[in-house]
Amino acid sequence: MKRTKENNCGACTSPEVQALFCELLDSTTSYARALEIREHIAQCDTCQERLESEEVVRALVRKCCLEAKAPQNLRQRISVEITQITVR
Repeated sequence: MKRTKENNCGACTSPEVQALFCELLDSTTSYARALEIREHIAQCDTCQERLESEEVVRALVRKCCLEAKAPQNLRQRISVEITQITVR
């Protein structure tokens, strides 16, 4: 759906906006927080388009990789990285 007026937040490619996408698409994000993030993203046409693309890509990956499992050592490395990033 195209809007008649182009809105742009100016931070469309910032790490903060990408973090909002990740938080929004995380299955542990509360419904209230997801609505809050969607309201924020809806203020910018570019961010809204990026979110829609991200949702399509994630859906395709889920569909195509439903049976695939990451090797245990990779899962452990990712868990360590997430913990280190969270602690910092």
